[in-house]
Amino acid sequence: MPVITLCGCTRSEKRAILSAMRKPLFLLSTLFLLVGCVNLKVSKPMLKMIVDATIKLSDAPAYADSLRHVIGLPYGSEDSGRQVIDIYYADSSVRREAVLIDIHGGFYVAGDRRSNRAFASAFLKEGFDVVLVEYRLNDGESVDVETELGDCAAALDFLADHAGELGLNRDAMFLTGDSAGGHFALYLAEGAEDHSLPVHPERFVSQGILINCPAYEYELFAISNGFTESALKWFIGPRYLDKAWMASLSPRTHIASYTGPLFVSTCRNDFIRDEALKLVGDYKALGREVEFLDIPSKDKKVGHVHNINFPDLPESREVNGRMAAFMQSCLEKQ
Repeated sequence: MPVITLCGCTRSEKRAILSAMRKPLFLLSTLFLLVGCVNLKVSKPMLKMIVDATIKLSDAPAYADSLRHVIGLPYGSEDSGRQVIDIYYADSSVRREAVLIDIHGGFYVAGDRRSNRAFASAFLKEGFDVVLVEYRLNDGESVDVETELGDCAAALDFLADHAGELGLNRDAMFLTGDSAGGHFALYLAEGAEDHSLPVHPERFVSQGILINCPAYEYELFAISNGFTESALKWFIGPRYLDKAWMASLSPRTHIASYTGPLFVSTCRNDFIRDEALKLVGDYKALGREVEFLDIPSKDKKVGHVHNINFPDLPESREVNGRMAAFMQSCLEKQ
């Protein structure tokens, strides 16, 4: 394990770093404090420790588990078990005949669709069917972000092609994602309208995009002065020095391609809050409407993707409730 040096940090920054390192839920935000310090390179082992501490697979029962569902349905031919989707069907008493497709986050190298079952439950209770998408994770070698996007695009086309036999409404599909999943959701929505993008779904059409705490300007995540080479290769891939490639896979590069309804949420404690602010500013500059929710809470749990990790918090219920209302308003305009 590398030695963490805090040279160049102020006393208050050092206190914040040491305090956060005792709290696994805030280790990821700690990482970006560390990167801002002068004499530190975040290595792959350190980054892996931080990501593993912040991305936990919950086995706790969720409301979604009590409903009719299909688990681990393959959408691709790869045999790692990650090219699969889970489908949960809303109870017939509240079902709206609309679908929310969720792409989980995890810093491009971690995460699991099953962790989002509690998040899915909030929308199942509102009558929306929910699909949780799994994809192969970036390993710094054979799988990178372009591969991950390709997997998610294949999942969306699979859903479009087989919606009828799966009992899903192809004409009322919404797409959501958190953090890196927000990057994927927005980029694929852009590609669904503009097939010139390097990666795009061929047949999927969304009725609206809802993203939480998204990664937006992807090429800025290659902070070469803050990460060791091994760390950069791990969470970006072997082409981490190719800024043109990263820009081609960045939602900000292609934001003009997406013309549909957009919902964005972030909060005061989101360590990449500026990414959401840039997205909202860009979309408004194009003359398009965006529903934006920026939660001001000082509660430390109300941080990055809090509405996924802690869906029962009052602030999380507000975000998820606004998402459900946004989708309903889109359906009413059809």
